[in-house]
Parts: sequence; C-alpha cells; structure tokens
Amino acid sequence: MTEQLLMQNVPVLVDHTPGSRTTTVCVALGSGARHDPEGVAGATHMLEHLVMSVPLDGGPSLSERIERLGGNSNALTSPELLVIHAQVLNEDAPEVIGWIGAALLRPEMTAAHLDKERQVVLQELAAAASDPSDAVQDAFLARLFAGHPLGSPVGGDPESIARITVDVMRDAHRQALSGAPVAVSAVGGLPVGELLAALDKAALGTFPAAPPLGARPLKDPPPVSTGTPERWPEEFCWLQAGSRAPRLGDPRRHAYTVLGHLMGASPASLLYARIRNDEALAYSFQSWSRSYSDTGAWRMLAGVDPANGPRLLGSFRALLAEIAADGPGEEAFSAAVRQAVVEVVLRAESQQEAAIALATDRVLAAEVTLPEQEIEALGRVTEDEVAAAAAAVARELVAVVRPEADRIP
Repeated sequence: MTEQLLMQNVPVLVDHTPGSRTTTVCVALGSGARHDPEGVAGATHMLEHLVMSVPLDGGPSLSERIERLGGNSNALTSPELLVIHAQVLNEDAPEVIGWIGAALLRPEMTAAHLDKERQVVLQELAAAASDPSDAVQDAFLARLFAGHPLGSPVGGDPESIARITVDVMRDAHRQALSGAPVAVSAVGGLPVGELLAALDKAALGTFPAAPPLGARPLKDPPPVSTGTPERWPEEFCWLQAGSRAPRLGDPRRHAYTVLGHLMGASPASLLYARIRNDEALAYSFQSWSRSYSDTGAWRMLAGVDPANGPRLLGSFRALLAEIAADGPGEEAFSAAVRQAVVEVVLRAESQQEAAIALATDRVLAAEVTLPEQEIEALGRVTEDEVAAAAAAVARELVAVVRPEADRIP
C-alpha cells in the first residue's frame, strides 16, 4: 500500500514491502529539456551527467559508489523531468540516500569536469545520430512540435553543447532545485522510519516549495504541420508516423494508450495482422502514446525496406481510417485493453518502475495515479473513444523517415 508523507516541502511516496531485501529510491525533479535556458538545449541532460558521473566529495562518483555496493543506478532526462534512481540492499539504502543528496544538492561543477562530460555527451549524440531508429524519433518530434521546446532533442545538439559553460550549468542547477516541483519515492524493504531519517540527514527535504509542473507557465505548442515523406532513401530506413495526443490529466489519453496496443508489435494487434501477416511489409514495429503536462504525442515506429515504405505508410493510414469509421472490433479491442492492463500490472510489480512512476506522477500531476485507478480507467475506455482517437491521429498525421533521401541537385 502506498503511503504519502510530507517531509518539509517535499512529498515522499513510500511503498513498504517487508519481505523485500532491496529498496529502490527515486528522486524526480520537474525540470526537463523543455526548461533548458534559451540557446543551450541539452543543459538539463548535462546536469544529469554531472550529478551521476563527476567525483563526489573528492572520491568516486555517485554511480560508481552505488555499483561498488552491488546495486544499480541510473538517471534520465525527459522533456519535463530529471530523474535519479538506485536499487540497493536495504542495509545500504540509508548511505546511498546520503550520496544522492550530496550529488544532487552539491554537484562539483568545474571547467575540467564539464569539459570531460561534454566529450561524453557529444559521443552519446553521435551514436544516436548514427542510428536511424533514434534519429527518426528526434526528427518526428521536431516536426510535430516545430518551433517549440518539445521539438528540441533532449540531449541538445553539438552546437548547443559547445555553448554550455560552468555558469550556464550553475544557473540550470539553481533553477532545477528552486523553481521546479520535486518528489521522492521509495519502494522495497527499508522501514519507513529509517527512510525518513536518511532523507532528513541527506537534506533532501530542504527543496523550496514549488508549484506542480502543470501550474508553471509554458509556451503553447504551435499548430501541427502535417505531412508525409515525399521521397524515400535507397537503404533500409525507419519510419515514424503519428500525431499530437491528449495531455496528462485528460481522460481521453487512455483511449490513445489502447490505440497504441491495437497498432502495436503484438501478434494480437490489428497492425501486426495487416503489415506483417497479410502484406509482409515490416518485421520490427511498435506504437505508443506519451502525455506531457499540456499536450502529448502518439506514434508508430517501423523499420522498412524503402521499396515497401509507401505501401507500409498507406496500410497504416488505411487501418487508422477503418478503425475511425467502423471501430476496432470487439475481439481486437478486448485484447488491446487487456494488454494495456497487463502493462500497468507489470510496471507496478517492478520495484524500479514502480518507484519511478510514483515520483514522476507526483511531480507531473501533483497526485499519484495508483495502478488500480489506471486499470479502472482503462476498463472504462469504449470502442467509440478509440475510434475517435484513430480519427484524430489520421487527421493530423505527421510522418518522417530516416535516413533522409538524397536531395535532387
């Protein structure tokens, strides 16, 4: 059972499971890539690197210390979040909480550390740019949210990374800690009293009070510029197609989740039956929906031989139109809802994913959506609502392909 506590200004979400020998601790800040300072996209992602990888109090980094204990740790930057999490043995959790607090509240920001991590980030960006299945997703979001921070790559680009200075990082760190909502979660066997004592010692309750992310003024996304590829490359490529989706808190978002499963990689999905079984157009594909505080993105990603690309995109659009006109059909709809429910259950039963979900939900929506509530919401989705979601995706469809076709001179 999830217990919601308040330690000074910071909400603490605890799911204590006495039989567990490990505990996952997660700290989520409501400051992400869309909040990067003007002209320095990638600053929040760089902060993630500095927190996790630079020396901590003159010794090993946060990530190295946790791994030496046999635990695992990671961090992620998204358009609206910076998240740090670690799973360790219960007896090690209090010390790890102290390390997380020190690394997050007092990261070492020197020119030498920044320059070293800058090179690491540039290598990370180069690896992503060389992989068309990664590059196409950045290109899709850039098209879907053109001229808006949500359209900028989370990691920035080489030009913006070159502009990041120590002063920029200190400003980004100050903004993340003072102007963004924060939440801490713990899932596992560490008793609540020991958890709170460790959080207090680590000063993780000293963040200033901040409004929920949805209450912060954000730049409205511009109208969607729809369109599909006019030319296809001569080599195997990746196609991403989709549209805007409902924001967090909009009950319609659950229909888009179900639509993702109807058009997903499962052999029970309608898209699988169409483009894999019937037409043999693609082997690797998936669909999913992601909601932000003020909008969202629904998308399908598929790897395809360029000779099959136009046919695959045409089949995808035709299937959306059929679902919009006639509904998904009882059998396919029931399977998609069931898959969405199991997805929620599996996430809840993973200690790490459950901890991340608790902290990020509290930051993004100022409340926690428990698995039981999400399952109930999915159970209320109707075939008509999914048909309406398919119609909206088809109406505002954006599609991009990577690698790009060579331009005609």
